Amino acid sequence: MSEDTELDADPGVARDGSHGAVLLDGAMGTELSRRGFSLEAPLFSARALLDDPELIARVHFDYLLAGAQVLSTASFGLHARTLAIAGMGERQRELAARSVELLEAVRAHGRAQDPSLAKFRVAGAISPLPGPRLPEEQRELELAEYRALAEALIAAGADLILLETFTDLVAASRALEALEDLGEVPVWLAVVAGAPPPAGSRRPDGSRLLAGEGFDALMELAGRGRGRRPEALLVNCTQIDAIPAALEALVGAASRASWPGALGFYPHLGMRRVDGQWVERIVDDEVFAEQMQAWQRRWPQLELLGACCGSTPDYLAAMHRRFQPDAQTRERAWTRLAELVP
Repeated sequence: MSEDTELDADPGVARDGSHGAVLLDGAMGTELSRRGFSLEAPLFSARALLDDPELIARVHFDYLLAGAQVLSTASFGLHARTLAIAGMGERQRELAARSVELLEAVRAHGRAQDPSLAKFRVAGAISPLPGPRLPEEQRELELAEYRALAEALIAAGADLILLETFTDLVAASRALEALEDLGEVPVWLAVVAGAPPPAGSRRPDGSRLLAGEGFDALMELAGRGRGRRPEALLVNCTQIDAIPAALEALVGAASRASWPGALGFYPHLGMRRVDGQWVERIVDDEVFAEQMQAWQRRWPQLELLGACCGSTPDYLAAMHRRFQPDAQTRERAWTRLAELVP
């Protein structure tokens, strides 16, 4: 029996092989830059919450129109220590609320055009803490920082917390520990794969996290570690040539651990050339969407899909056409999202 026949035999799969995967959004920082906003340290894209919130709202809305069902807040740089460096340490709660309020304004604008556009979920995005990690005896300070931002996003109305772009398990462990008493709000954890390449290779080792830990250790942390257990595990901000190994390692570890939650991935589009030059986008939108579909067909357990740095709404639109080609497939995705984020 062919793979296509097997897919068609599954009532949860569309005739073209699409599984109705839930679509996340795409990049915010690189998209703001592409539209003319200057990304500057220490706040980078979060500075647009102050200087050009309307631009953030337009980016959100364009991803919504492109098909995204989960939109992430522009809160990636809102940790207290980052804001303190920028001279506005007292404004965390205000800016976190603004990042959610912009999405609620997008929801209202979308509802006026088409009620179905208001169904998306708001993911409160939280990055790893910047700078050197505090020693173990001071970890309570780090826990407090993660907790404060999460609580501010939830108070403003975020539907879930997305811990994203975590490169090592110590930082991920502290973030999950900080969110232990978060309540019923779901938590998703996204990690960066692609340890430094072995000798003689230019390709990062996607079978391990950037810091070198394996995916079995990630599963152990997610399933039995101290702190909050995430409802979804994803690979993000990982360059495309490391993705196949990362997905094989993620799915394999999930199988061995009998992982009960959701799985997903949203890679970035950049890659370093042989001459060392960084290329922000190495594939166009249709090629990217085709490759994403090929990977998801190979590993149908992956049901949360999006794009990271370098992507634009056109990339999400191309994914939408492939993964949700008809109303029935898209409705299956909405049903699955409602299960994950009531």
